[in-house]
Amino acid sequence: MEEDKKYEGQAQHQDEDVKENQETTETDVGENSDTNDDEIQKLKEEIESLKDQRLRAVAELENFRKRAEKDQSDALKYGIANFAKEIINIGDNIERAKSSISEEVRSNESIKSVVDGLDLIAQSTMATFEKIGIKKIESINQKFDHNLHQAMMEIEKNDCEPGTIVQELIPGYTLHDRLLRPAMVGVSKKSQENQDNKAIKEEEKLEK
Repeated sequence: MEEDKKYEGQAQHQDEDVKENQETTETDVGENSDTNDDEIQKLKEEIESLKDQRLRAVAELENFRKRAEKDQSDALKYGIANFAKEIINIGDNIERAKSSISEEVRSNESIKSVVDGLDLIAQSTMATFEKIGIKKIESINQKFDHNLHQAMMEIEKNDCEPGTIVQELIPGYTLHDRLLRPAMVGVSKKSQENQDNKAIKEEEKLEK
C-alpha cells in the first residue's frame, strides 16, 4: 500500500516536471518567435533602404550622363561662338561692298564680271554660315523683338503699326538657337500729328 502511494507520488512529480518543462518550452518558443519577427522586420527595412539607395544612385548616374551629353553637345554647337562673331564681320564687309556699287556701275560691262563675282562670294558666304549654324535674323517688316533686335532709332510712319521694323542698319545673326548678335534696326512710330489726332478722337469719345 505504501509502495503504491510512493509510486503515485513519484508519478505526480514527474507529471508536474513534464508540465513545467512544456510551459518553459512554449515560453522559449514564443520569445524566439518574437525575436525572429523583429529580425525579419529589420531585414525587410534594410532591404527597402538598400533598394532606395540603389534607385537614387541610378537616378544620379542617369542625370550625370544626361548633363555630360548636353555639355558635349553644347560644346560642339556653341564652341565656335567667338569664331562665328569674327566671321560675320566678313559678311558685313561683303554686304557693304555690294551696297556701295551703284546701278550705273553694275550695268558697266567692263566691271560686270567683278560685280558678279562679288555676288557669288556673298552667296557662298551665306551658304557657309548656314552649314555651321549661323542664320541671319529676319528684320524688315517684322515686329520688334528685344530678344533679337536692338532699336537704334524711331522713324515716323503712319502706314504700319508702331513697333514695326522699317530699317535695318546692321544685320543680326543667331548661332543655332542662341543670339550671336542683335540686329541694329529702325522702328516705326506714328507721326506727332497722327498722335495728336488720335488723342483728340479719344477725348471726343470720352465726352460723348
